[in-house]
Amino acid sequence: MKVLITGGAGFIGQHVASLLVSRGDQVLALDSLLPQVHSDPESARARFPGEVIVADVADDAAWEALPAFDALVHLAAETGTAQSMYETARYERVNVHGTRLAARAAVRAGVPIVSLSSRAVYGEGLVDENGAPRASREDDPHAPVSFYGETKSWAERELLDEVGYSTPAVIIRPQNVIGPGQALHNPYTGVLAAFLARLREGRPLSIYGDGRQTRDFVHVADLAELIVWNLQNPPPSAPRILNCGTGVRTSLTQLAEFSAAAAPLGASPIEYVDVHRAGDIEHACADLSRLRALGAPLPTRTSAQAVADFVVSSWADDGAPSSLWDDALDELSRRGLAGES
Repeated sequence: MKVLITGGAGFIGQHVASLLVSRGDQVLALDSLLPQVHSDPESARARFPGEVIVADVADDAAWEALPAFDALVHLAAETGTAQSMYETARYERVNVHGTRLAARAAVRAGVPIVSLSSRAVYGEGLVDENGAPRASREDDPHAPVSFYGETKSWAERELLDEVGYSTPAVIIRPQNVIGPGQALHNPYTGVLAAFLARLREGRPLSIYGDGRQTRDFVHVADLAELIVWNLQNPPPSAPRILNCGTGVRTSLTQLAEFSAAAAPLGASPIEYVDVHRAGDIEHACADLSRLRALGAPLPTRTSAQAVADFVVSSWADDGAPSSLWDDALDELSRRGLAGES
């Protein structure tokens, strides 16, 4: 089977490609190799175990020029929550129109498509009868609080409208994906790279807020397994929507503690910064009941193990200085998108 992976040269795409190749499949990437994502585009291209076509996922002509493929994994997206609040046109173009074109290509080729959405479509999510946040289920209403989340919600509707019942389609909503190969220089795609930079410099780990916010951190290899399983077990009729996570909450304070524990330099102090960024949420966690009912692969690593794997595997890699995240926060503040909570 020859699998086209949009965004294939990126963090998640490399893991999916390697897993597919290990199982005897061929892979092809469509990737724009943007500098914000790829600090060394040629290295990313060289690591991909197949041909990389450098093109824009939101460009109609790029899709028309592609060779034949047997399945499509659509990963390409703009992913920075905070940045999405002021780069709206770019996020809409890539996340919405890019997904629209991917869906049309799958229908035109008559091949299955697995498309990555995001837990951001749930926003803050729902609460239980006691007012406590509960894990998000696939049937929960969409209530995004960031423009990024809005584009992912919109992209889901576009894909479902384009595909209908004409070809097998799966939408996966991952929680926070971490692991080896994660970008270390992009200040808009998660706190772990910031923690790593501060740990290497001996600086305190900065948490925005009181640290009680919770997330669900899932290892990239577990997400890759779920993506490939869905290619091998496509839905027989209606499109399928699945969460991906561990189903266990980790507070940001715990995340900092896990990071410091895995670092070669040992313990590091934690500082709490009274700031709130537009688009941030308090709590997120995935309900995995549907995965269990399907017999789909469940995560094999805890969030603590995923964090440790990231820190240990990335420690010696080139990364941005921690001041890059300070600069990004200053930029949001200037735009009125960050301030005291």
